[in-house]
Amino acid sequence: MKHIIGKITLLAGLMAQTVMVSCGGHSYRELPFGGMNGRVQKVTVWHLRPEMWQGASKKTDVMYMNASVYDINGNEICSAVMDSAGRIQAEAESLFEDGVCVRSTQKAGNKVIVQINLRSKNRNVTEYDKRMGTETTRMIVKETSRLGRKYKSTVTENGLVTTISEIRTDREGYPVKITVTNPQTGFKSVETNIFDERHNVTEKHVESTDEDNPEETTYTDYGGFDEHGNWTEARTYNGRRLPAEVLIREIEYW
Repeated sequence: MKHIIGKITLLAGLMAQTVMVSCGGHSYRELPFGGMNGRVQKVTVWHLRPEMWQGASKKTDVMYMNASVYDINGNEICSAVMDSAGRIQAEAESLFEDGVCVRSTQKAGNKVIVQINLRSKNRNVTEYDKRMGTETTRMIVKETSRLGRKYKSTVTENGLVTTISEIRTDREGYPVKITVTNPQTGFKSVETNIFDERHNVTEKHVESTDEDNPEETTYTDYGGFDEHGNWTEARTYNGRRLPAEVLIREIEYW
């Protein structure tokens, strides 16, 4: 149970980071698990225990759930992390105008954790007001690209660099290496992805300065696919090839 709660807490934290860095501007063609075909409206994923770890009780084997809703242009306008009973533990909502995120809010329960409001956007520089509790800071995101396959995003808050993200893609634009650093804390993580012919991630290798989890490897096998070629079932394994999760995905289209 502690492991499940920890995963939900981690996912909630990642959602908060997503809001702060990108104002919730994910597209349904982005990670995790590669791009999705068709005009996706909603994605719900059930995270189940693998059969070998399931208990003999009649309790649900669902560990947690997550869902994302997209507008007709493919922008993620709502995402949520839920427990096994479907109760929302964390959620993020974003508002887009002309393809630009103008406001995004992340909540834990009914409490607002962070809210981002757009101040200005000029080419590769976007400026926000970030509010956490009673404190408001000025946040600037500067994005640059090199040769169309290397992308860099630098986030500053009140003049201090807080996050540097560097992405290297393959020829089709899928991220094969993602490096994230925080100059203030010294934290650094390097994620390397290997894709199959459908652009789904089959191997993910992560190295970080986190003393508790310095290295992590995840392997993924995909089962059923829908009429658009998007996967509906997947199984993940840890670095020792032991089963970690069974993922059941339901996709609704426009």
